[in-house]
Amino acid sequence: MDHTGDPSLFPKTTSLVVGPTFKSNPQTYPGYPLNPDALVCQDAFEGRELLELDFSDANLEIGGFKAIDFFGDGSFYLLQAQGHTHDHICALARTSEDKFIFLGGDAAHHNGMFRPTSLLPLPDSIVPSPFPDIHSICPGALFERVHPASARGEDYRTTPFYAVAPHMSVSLEDTKATLYKMYAFDASPDVLVSVAHDTTAQDILPFFPASLNGWETKGYKDLNTWKFLGEFGEALKLAQL
Repeated sequence: MDHTGDPSLFPKTTSLVVGPTFKSNPQTYPGYPLNPDALVCQDAFEGRELLELDFSDANLEIGGFKAIDFFGDGSFYLLQAQGHTHDHICALARTSEDKFIFLGGDAAHHNGMFRPTSLLPLPDSIVPSPFPDIHSICPGALFERVHPASARGEDYRTTPFYAVAPHMSVSLEDTKATLYKMYAFDASPDVLVSVAHDTTAQDILPFFPASLNGWETKGYKDLNTWKFLGEFGEALKLAQL
């Protein structure tokens, strides 16, 4: 419900695409007010095609995800990524011949849930610094004290800062599996990963109707990858007391 906006404003000729089990889930279909317990409104899909994806016959797999080539031309793929909800999907949009944007939705609710990893370790020197007012270059070792992995004897440079909250998933294991598959996309210089609740991207990525084509030449990935570490400023101060 926090990602749909108001689909009723789109022309009725516009189909609404939803993930598997949407129509059989009493929390989503039918919509409110026909169904008082629904999390979505009936007028979102009333009078238009409600297309529920079926990945059971999908003969395509991308990065471990079952995938549907939605337009049949390799420009836009929908990926089965259940875990947060049973019908959760992600998308992979082509922005040039060999560059993509991975739209993660609610696969993660914070960039620290899939960074750092063994495929994308915390750098020795973080550029640009997440604390631009203090450091032009920020040492990665600065975060050892505030990373939960350090207290567990794990490598803070290759372990995500946050774990999945069980109450945020209908299937904790599926959510973990989805996150694990995201690691390779996030580590690729050819893929810009963006999740729905990434507040750090708001000052970097342009808003519609601006285009994201050419994101790699504009440095969006480098600017945003470690920016979330700036949220740990107060924790770092406390760790030094």
